[in-house]
Amino acid sequence: MLARKPLFLLATMLLLAVPPIAGQAAETPHWVHYKWLSGKPALPRKVVVLPVAVEVVEVSAGGVEEEVPDWSKEASQSVFRALSAAIRKQPGLTEIAAPRFSGASADNLDEHMALYKLVVNTASKIGWEHKIRRFDYGIGPGLRAIAAQTGADAAIMVYGRDHTSTAGRKARAVAGHIPILNMFTGPAPQLGHSFIHIGMVDLRTGDLLWMNSEYREGSTNLRDPGDAAKMVNEIFEWYPGIEKYRAAYVR
Repeated sequence: MLARKPLFLLATMLLLAVPPIAGQAAETPHWVHYKWLSGKPALPRKVVVLPVAVEVVEVSAGGVEEEVPDWSKEASQSVFRALSAAIRKQPGLTEIAAPRFSGASADNLDEHMALYKLVVNTASKIGWEHKIRRFDYGIGPGLRAIAAQTGADAAIMVYGRDHTSTAGRKARAVAGHIPILNMFTGPAPQLGHSFIHIGMVDLRTGDLLWMNSEYREGSTNLRDPGDAAKMVNEIFEWYPGIEKYRAAYVR
């Protein structure tokens, strides 16, 4: 593990400079690996959902953010359940139980999750539009042991963030919409926003086969099973989306 630490630290540092959400791929919200665009590709049949990482932060009236660990755990569980339900609706796709991660395997998973976040956000940055037509990004074959353990073809990697407002911030938002009061309180602050990013990675090659994300402003609460399901289902409406992607980008 020591040999990989510099790479992990580099990925972590770079992530601090990259907004934690992948943008839309121009004409479609999803991205498809180029090897799926020719002929009739063999799509994954068995997938394993890796630990879902959704961070819930509470934002104060002054804009200070603080993570609430219990809420993060609750939101991660809601998104995981919604994802499992979405997978069951996909013809030919079966979820395989993930193995337990501890020690070296947990460190390896954390490293690849950091690399995954870096890769998907790099792909969506302005100036990389040429990659849309030949999307060939990946995170390397470092997770192939999971395929041997589970028999899965691909892994689904998920991360997200949910911003919720304190009572004080909500009160400031109300005051910000009242003409006289907002002279003293300032404009109404944004009350919250949520995003989820989902990607499918080939466990043997590390190729990022498909990815999509959903961003919403307002009162969405990822701890709520209904809200989590709505966002996950919106993302999976574009899976696999090969024909739409081919029509949009293959000339």
